[in-house]
Amino acid sequence: MDVVVVGDSAFSWALVTELKWQIEGRLYFVLSDPERAMEASLIGDIVAIQGDITDTAVLDELDLRNCHVFVAGSRQDEANVLSALYAKNKGARRVFARIFEPKFMSLLGSLDIVPIQTSHTAAAFIAISILKPAVSELVSLTQGQFALEEIRARECPELVGCRLGNLQGEHLHIIAVAQGGSTMLSYNTTVEADSRLIIIHDKAIKRQLRQELRRVATKAARRLDSG
Repeated sequence: MDVVVVGDSAFSWALVTELKWQIEGRLYFVLSDPERAMEASLIGDIVAIQGDITDTAVLDELDLRNCHVFVAGSRQDEANVLSALYAKNKGARRVFARIFEPKFMSLLGSLDIVPIQTSHTAAAFIAISILKPAVSELVSLTQGQFALEEIRARECPELVGCRLGNLQGEHLHIIAVAQGGSTMLSYNTTVEADSRLIIIHDKAIKRQLRQELRRVATKAARRLDSG
């Protein structure tokens, strides 16, 4: 999965720092200031590019046709909207644009670009922490016992053909299956090869997640065979 983040801001730096160890593919970070681009290049696992985020020559270097995720995260609405529109037009699959003016929300939404208002996002997270503390603590990236994960079924072929309701173990539970543009929760949903699985698991098994999934799939297959 190739991810492109463009624009210099605290939001963009936090995002690439979070993503750099977790994506399988290339992570591009476009910054207009040469010194900031040099700083990003020293982090590791980041392809830093110096250039204006609205410069089509710079954006064309990013192979947007094969880009899975494009995030415009600068401090300027106009630059974010323009670069996001260009990326979408060039074939980027999922496009996000950080905005400060609410008037851009409906425009971006109508063009299948996800608008990000960081203050609203932060407020929503705090509201969940206040109103639903158990939910917040359950999957908190910093302090919760559990984590949410999404994998493709083909990464663990043993899961293909299993029923969702049987895919639970001592340390993990597959809670949903996304396939064909829909997300399904039904017990009888069958995992197909092109499915994406949403998993909640104990953080203690992070490194052994694939092995645990194979164990769960083996048990599920036995249940299916028996009846």
